[in-house]
Amino acid sequence: MLSNKTSSTVRSVINAIQRYKVLNTLTHDCFETALETEQKLLTEKKNDSPLYGRPILIKDNFCLRDTLTTCASKMLANFRAPYTSTIVQRLIDHGCIIVGKTNMDEFAMGTASWGAFGPVANPWSLTKNMATNEETNKTVLHVAGGSSGGSAAAVGANLVSLALGSDTGGSIRNPAARCGCYGFKPSYGLLSRSGLVALVNSFDAPGFFARNIDDLIYVTNAVAGPDGEDATLISKSFQPFKTLRNHREKNEKSLLDYDINALSTEYRSCWQDLVHQLTETGEFAFRRVQIPHKPYANAAYTILSSCEIASNMSRFDGIKYGERVRGRILAGNYYLLEENYDKYYVQSQRVRRGLVNDYKKLFEEDKIDCLLAPVVSDDPITLAEYEQSDEIFSGDDGLTVDANLAGLPALSFPVRISSKGFPIGLQIIGPFMQDQAVLSIAQRICSTYHFPFLDLSIQM
Repeated sequence: MLSNKTSSTVRSVINAIQRYKVLNTLTHDCFETALETEQKLLTEKKNDSPLYGRPILIKDNFCLRDTLTTCASKMLANFRAPYTSTIVQRLIDHGCIIVGKTNMDEFAMGTASWGAFGPVANPWSLTKNMATNEETNKTVLHVAGGSSGGSAAAVGANLVSLALGSDTGGSIRNPAARCGCYGFKPSYGLLSRSGLVALVNSFDAPGFFARNIDDLIYVTNAVAGPDGEDATLISKSFQPFKTLRNHREKNEKSLLDYDINALSTEYRSCWQDLVHQLTETGEFAFRRVQIPHKPYANAAYTILSSCEIASNMSRFDGIKYGERVRGRILAGNYYLLEENYDKYYVQSQRVRRGLVNDYKKLFEEDKIDCLLAPVVSDDPITLAEYEQSDEIFSGDDGLTVDANLAGLPALSFPVRISSKGFPIGLQIIGPFMQDQAVLSIAQRICSTYHFPFLDLSIQM
């Protein structure tokens, strides 16, 4: 049993997580170890890192030695990792306290964070203006987004202020937008993937959730840099990002390219209103430019990701896979058949290369600083509605997959609350390895308005 004789930051986090078990944010807790670590850190005080003593949650596809790492799959329900992933170890070295492993879609495949241990619930479903089921008199719960929904829900509810996730086609930005927090996907190759259970090797990007951009900078600075265990990392040394309170530049230009008619009326208005508001400040100039390969990006992502999934999942026992995982494996094997290989896989690689070149032209030749874009198209559906859905891929993937196909940095940020009481988020996408610029521009945008962050920790 956990002792509750003394107050502590970790104890407060544990109490909040236990109080809101309905959110189902964790697959496995590390409560005992976290409390012990906190006492040890208070005694030793080894460094002055801004992360020292900070509780953090990590997505359950990152290995932590001698701790369950399940990827929300029955197949790995009893698997204890023999080593710790590079990113998690660096967080620990900076004084972060691992409180638990967060719930997710099985093997990070999905947009609802509904794996073998049940669904993550959107914390905004618990606010007072949400509906209740007339038959059960219980709050109607909604999806938290995916696949890193456990991390996003915990940060969005302020159960913790930091959490680690992974982004393959929007898996950080999507749930961040759903749960009302910041979600940062760095450039591919900036953060080590060693110890991250692979979904799609060429798309997977570790990243973070936070309630302010400075915290995103602190955690990224803590974990970035060379790692001999990951050959895909950028070889040059990492220059730490600067916090952005006093960093300002004039006349940034943002690019509009998405078909905004794909959004609901309310989400489209949010985007247009923010563009108008930012234009009036005189600091931002917007112009619309087309991305030629954009219409084919989602199809290319679907095919390429399915092919890599089929390859990666072959190392496991396929009998215990969930339905959505089996669907992607079957699709990938179909695309890789000899008679289909050129028609699907090779053609999708051509689209990917074309998209990379499209963005390179925009950023380098057209001198565009960033892209301001939607993350999701409408409010989240209920868990009951998602359970009845047989879609393997989400239509909203088309709003987020570009950054993964091209390896670009992207940050999702909350803007305002919808009429139904859910956060509406947008994202900034920037040039490759210009992560500092993305964070800086997002900081400036968010300073022009006030977003009412949810805080369930004060309602206990």
